[in-house]
Amino acid sequence: MTSDSQSSDTRHGGTGQMSRRNLIAAGATAAAVGAATLVQSSTSAAAKPKRSAAHRSFWPNGARLAITFSMVVENNADPPPITKGPGGKTYPDLYAETAVQYAVNEAIPRMLDMFDRRRIKVTSMMCGLSCERHPALAKEIAQRGHECGAHGSSHDVQFQMSLDDERAFIKKAADQIEQATGQRPVGYNCRAQLRSANTLSLEQELGFIYHIDDISRDEPFVVPVNGKPFAVVPYTAHLNDIPFFNNHGVAASFAQDLKLEFDALYAEAEFKRRMMVVTLHDSIARANRVKVFEDFVTYAQGHKGVWFARADQLAHWALTSPDSIKEKTAT
Repeated sequence: MTSDSQSSDTRHGGTGQMSRRNLIAAGATAAAVGAATLVQSSTSAAAKPKRSAAHRSFWPNGARLAITFSMVVENNADPPPITKGPGGKTYPDLYAETAVQYAVNEAIPRMLDMFDRRRIKVTSMMCGLSCERHPALAKEIAQRGHECGAHGSSHDVQFQMSLDDERAFIKKAADQIEQATGQRPVGYNCRAQLRSANTLSLEQELGFIYHIDDISRDEPFVVPVNGKPFAVVPYTAHLNDIPFFNNHGVAASFAQDLKLEFDALYAEAEFKRRMMVVTLHDSIARANRVKVFEDFVTYAQGHKGVWFARADQLAHWALTSPDSIKEKTAT
């Protein structure tokens, strides 16, 4: 606005008063700002559900979010590794055999030490043959306070087995693990989460109370098996170290994925029951990767109400709590 215009406005309205044109412009601006504020407030209100007067914690002891680690032990439970030479002839893969040795010599002890430093207990899904061939290490896992679950007798798929063969396979795994660790496993994990139509029935028949071969929810729940309640403590595929690192993922990216998952679930956990699952495998636990896991645990422990729970604790909660989801059928 020029000085002449300013003088004209002053003459017609006096000092501190606005011209009709400026008044209209100011009114339009105020209306636009008010509308934007109203939209923003409405959006925020819609995005954040209101806490009901009856809101309470969803986990025991006021915990807000449950986190469970699954440490899979399957070393020495596969046939000896081989490689193919010219003409299709096979030879022992001695280099691959050293990876099996690494799991026992370095990786599992490294994870156990990390769990001790962070004062958390985890569930270890163990192959029976791994326990049978490395009984001292299997027993140490149990003695450090971790749950010993079953991951088959050998590291073999079982969905193609006959009913009797699968029953014997599951029972043998439980016997081998109990013999080495002193714990009778109550949780089960099939190789690659591939189970048969008979698996759940056989697991319950043989004394198991839960399985983890399911990714349908972010909280434990109960299904009917053989006419009785059976717990499901869901697994994770996207926070599983094997597919991540075998596809050339880097430790820093996995660290970011863990933090993003935690932040999202922790926010949701203000209004609903939430659980986070992280899977670690014995041969994968190189030093930088275990540092990623430890940094994540430290980050999570810096938040109020985080419960690092063994899977059997979550299963027992689901089976005994009136608040757990009860499905009418099992998948």
